[in-house]
Amino acid sequence: RVIFVCALGEERYLKRLEGHEDEVNAIKWDPSGTLLASCSDDHTAKVWSMERDGALQDLRDHQKEIYTLKWSPAGRGSANPTAPLLLATASFDATVRLWDARSGQCLHVLDRHSQPVYSVAFSADGRHLASGSF
Repeated sequence: RVIFVCALGEERYLKRLEGHEDEVNAIKWDPSGTLLASCSDDHTAKVWSMERDGALQDLRDHQKEIYTLKWSPAGRGSANPTAPLLLATASFDATVRLWDARSGQCLHVLDRHSQPVYSVAFSADGRHLASGSF
């Protein structure tokens, strides 16, 4: 339910992020290192910024737990700085959703799996997405 952001070597945390209603399953920084995404058993994913309190985006379209997520290799700090920043979420509802990280809009639903989806990965150029389930 809670995420702590810490500086290595420091005793105190920099930021405490709260907003999930169940356990947090995965957290990942975007390529620029300014946004943090989290996913939870509460069926949501959230996008956070170190610059403000509260989630920037609250992604709520999954019907079951979200097990993991992955940022596209795009935007500032990536090999594809002009490409739009996307976030992929993989869920026990047997879908992968592709989100516009800035607007929070779900751009596409990949629904070919028949079992929970446990892994998701973008290719280095950001043109392909792979997902894995049972």
